[in-house]
Amino acid sequence: MLDKLREKTRPYIPFTSLNTVWRHLDAKGKTLLDVGCGKGEPTKFINRKGKYFAVGLDTFEPYLREDVKAKIHNAYVQGDVRLLPFADRSFDSVICLEVLEHLERADGELLLKELERVAAKQVILSTPVGIHKQGVYDGNPHQEHKYIWDPAEMKAKRYKVKGIGMRNLGGKAGVESKDSAPIQLLVNILWVLTSPFTHYFPKMAGDMVCIKTFSKQ
Repeated sequence: MLDKLREKTRPYIPFTSLNTVWRHLDAKGKTLLDVGCGKGEPTKFINRKGKYFAVGLDTFEPYLREDVKAKIHNAYVQGDVRLLPFADRSFDSVICLEVLEHLERADGELLLKELERVAAKQVILSTPVGIHKQGVYDGNPHQEHKYIWDPAEMKAKRYKVKGIGMRNLGGKAGVESKDSAPIQLLVNILWVLTSPFTHYFPKMAGDMVCIKTFSKQ
């Protein structure tokens, strides 16, 4: 109940992760690639008005089946995020939300290169900051966290980095948390309230949204 309420309301709150992604999407873009789309919930919010022709790609077939059933994306592809089956600059915007941390660093490098290769205008991704352990769950072997990137690493790759939440507050309470519902609610309230501060100081954040914009080719 609490998780569903949070999923519905949080994207509308400024400085939260999905709201930040949505606000930085290119206003004139028409095509959107969602890499590691999962069950499609982020794009359900981002494309709620049907502005984009949205393509969802994921490795885990059960998630894709749920996405297809919900009709969130316009097209679907099952594939490896490290080797995207698309031509160069084939999508105006490419998003990759909570995916990078599930790859070893070398594979993460391959993912970033692929995102930038297929994007015509921009790449936007979100990923945790600092120690954020997560094992396999939901029957998905790809859910384990393998390497957490530092904001400085992303800045070195010329991404603009926006912090989300405060480190060690919990951030994603509810995924594996055993805390009571009132504690989870408090953690999430504090997470949102600290985001306007860590937005400008991502090193202190629990999550980050990274944005790279490309000049016209």
